[in-house]
Amino acid sequence: MPLSDQKKTETRDRLSRDPDFREAFTVEARNMYMKALKYDPGLEDEINRFEQIMGAAPDTFEFDEGEMDEVDIFEQILNAFDNQVLLEERNNSTIN
Repeated sequence: MPLSDQKKTETRDRLSRDPDFREAFTVEARNMYMKALKYDPGLEDEINRFEQIMGAAPDTFEFDEGEMDEVDIFEQILNAFDNQVLLEERNNSTIN
């Protein structure tokens, strides 16, 4: 489920100004890691980067040109999580 550019902008803004939201955002991403990694093990490096970004003070992490930020990485985690949930549901369903 892709996030709209407007939603990404709003989220980035809120992450930089609201420490409680930043904490909740990080916790939700962490809750998704294991399922996301089952679907896409290649996300491990991006998850590590996500943790580095979220561990830094807001707006202080330095990105290389074209590098994904925390919201872009979260979107990848969310997509992999959703796909793994769908696979598990499909595998657990029975045909009557």
